[in-house]
Amino acid sequence: MNVSSPVSQQDEFLQKLLNVADRIASEGDLQAVQPLLEMTSAHSQSPIVTALAESFARMVVKLEAREYELECTIKDLLAVKAELERANYDPLTSLPNRVIARDRLHQGVLHARRNDGQLAVLYMDLDKFKWVNDNLGHPAGDELLQQVAQRGLACIRDSDTLARLGGDEFLCVLPNIDGQQAAEDLAQRFVDTMNQPFTLRDGVAHIGASVGIAMFPAHGTTVDQLIEFADAALYFAKHAGRNVYRVFQVEEASDTPPAA
Repeated sequence: MNVSSPVSQQDEFLQKLLNVADRIASEGDLQAVQPLLEMTSAHSQSPIVTALAESFARMVVKLEAREYELECTIKDLLAVKAELERANYDPLTSLPNRVIARDRLHQGVLHARRNDGQLAVLYMDLDKFKWVNDNLGHPAGDELLQQVAQRGLACIRDSDTLARLGGDEFLCVLPNIDGQQAAEDLAQRFVDTMNQPFTLRDGVAHIGASVGIAMFPAHGTTVDQLIEFADAALYFAKHAGRNVYRVFQVEEASDTPPAA
């Protein structure tokens, strides 16, 4: 009759304990409390072995609790992230709203200052948008804004930001731009693409867009100045016959009526 020696029994126990530890470390298996408890009862006559198994069991329970807390934290963070996205993105077009646009512009200005670079702000307003709402209905107007957003995004770089400020007004931030001509080229693309017919569920809309351009640092050096001057240039684009773009001019700015 073979009787295992205490040493071999302890070796067997330690090997089982090692197997449980490997399951936790390599597989993330936290369902190991029961095997540990069984090992504890099997070696109830050995206080040290029992204490070791119980210690491992407590460790596993704490790990399970921490894992649950981490899962809850991740869920909470994802919920907060989703709420922030809803708050900072236009629900109709999924474009960034004014808050994100100002933040991107602020970051772009800081980068341009550090690197002696240039930045452009384009302020775009749709022409004849009211006609769409009045003649095709507000659902058609919403559909039109969604298509405007899609066309606008197709015109810009991944590093640019196109935001909807509200109504039919859009702001485009162009960081690291290679001079004013590049901004004018993009403004012309906006004008050209918005001048193409929009096929809507309730009819075809022919609108257009007017665009104002302000450059950093030539025209302004702060977020508020750049937005204000791009808006002033937009005013003159509209009074130049619409469906065109204009670059901010200091001499024209004195003739711009105060904002309502």
